[in-house]
Amino acid sequence: MENHLEQQETPEPRRQRSFTDLVLGAIVALLFAGAVVVAAVLTFDVNPAGPVVVVVGAIAGGSYAFRHLEEPAFEAAAIGLIVGGLVALLFWPLFDVA
Repeated sequence: MENHLEQQETPEPRRQRSFTDLVLGAIVALLFAGAVVVAAVLTFDVNPAGPVVVVVGAIAGGSYAFRHLEEPAFEAAAIGLIVGGLVALLFWPLFDVA
């Protein structure tokens, strides 16, 4: 039987991000976060449960994308989805269902 612990590959390190990558990533993340918040507010007019679907979908999709994609723009978009979902979650007390 082979010893699998000796044959484990170490993950290759991520490349350093340049300043331009960081600035563009921040812009992409802010755009996606804003889009999630706007989508949550707009879906509330259609159905009071709409923001729940948007927030859960954004957080789950962003988490999955961040774990499986390594392109800086996609990682930034995934972070934007997660942050946007959390910000929209904070707006829930402002939605009046009565």
